Amino acid sequence: MEKLKRVFLLCFSIFVFSGVSYSETLSPEVIERVRESIVLLSSNESATPSAQSPNALCTGVVIDKVGHILTNFHCIYKQKIINLYYYDEEDWKEYEVKVIGKDPLADLALLEVSERTEEVPHLEIANEEDVHMGMEVFAFGHPMGMAWSLSKGIISSKDRHARHPYIKSLQTDAAINKGNSGGPLLNLKGEIVGINTLLVSRNQQYSGVGIAIRSDVVKYSLAQMLERGRVDRPAIGVQIITLIGKEEQQNRILKDNPELKKILPNTYGLIISKDTTDIPEGLKTWDTIVGINNVPVNTGVEFSDELIKNNIGDTIKLTLIRNRRYIQVEVPLKVLPIPIEMMYDKKKPANPLIPKPEKKE
Repeated sequence: MEKLKRVFLLCFSIFVFSGVSYSETLSPEVIERVRESIVLLSSNESATPSAQSPNALCTGVVIDKVGHILTNFHCIYKQKIINLYYYDEEDWKEYEVKVIGKDPLADLALLEVSERTEEVPHLEIANEEDVHMGMEVFAFGHPMGMAWSLSKGIISSKDRHARHPYIKSLQTDAAINKGNSGGPLLNLKGEIVGINTLLVSRNQQYSGVGIAIRSDVVKYSLAQMLERGRVDRPAIGVQIITLIGKEEQQNRILKDNPELKKILPNTYGLIISKDTTDIPEGLKTWDTIVGINNVPVNTGVEFSDELIKNNIGDTIKLTLIRNRRYIQVEVPLKVLPIPIEMMYDKKKPANPLIPKPEKKE
């Protein structure tokens, strides 16, 4: 314990600020409040840690006066031991935490500290409408084991998608590295505009492209985790293939299924894949979805944006192209299944959907 304490004290003394000036950006009051609302998570997949299985470090953020803590799902996935530390130089007690909510699709988890009953400082979640491209933001966390560090950047994009089109995310050039996972991306007021989740890099080191889960997704997820400990999202129960802008993909489908040349539309819409099992009544393999409740959809993102407006159990109206004719079919919504092992048992998480650069002539 003494060794761990000395390591943390050294981390505190370093307290890295990458290109940040107190006087020009965050006020000392905001920084202190933020620092007291950030926790360090130390976890291990083994119930008996050893030199061969060192602890992993992640970040968490307190989001209400009760002391609930948000972090990334991948920080707690398959972890046998999870200990928590508050920023308090006079109290180095380890707190055991209980996982009370999981949202694997958004890479979010909700924790509870049962031993600490007094109110603790916490941060508010910003309104997504107040977040814009180019605004200054700050990543707070424990990168590379350097505890309670702050880095500065801007919002490079509001329209990335981490792991699934449902999970709208922010792209930032604020330095995000291993250890920042689960920490907040903040505005000048110290409000949470996103939860840092991954970096886009070929070598898993900072490359100027970090991804944070957007505040509107965080609020949606948090409300469900607090209510029932999990997050369910609607689905129609089919696998789809996006056609728009993917002529090569359509050509490959037609090469493997030449009989489709007479029935597929042009390169738009979303095809119901032949890999779909248990297709809902009224739908058929190779149907092309072009609308939900009379709203046109041509991409996976547009499809997800319209679908999420509905609740599980609702019946929606799909506009389809079948045999080159437009038809409408009513379909009840199911719970979207989450392939947790496929998503998280890989060494590297799937990169967000970042457009490929255009080829130069």
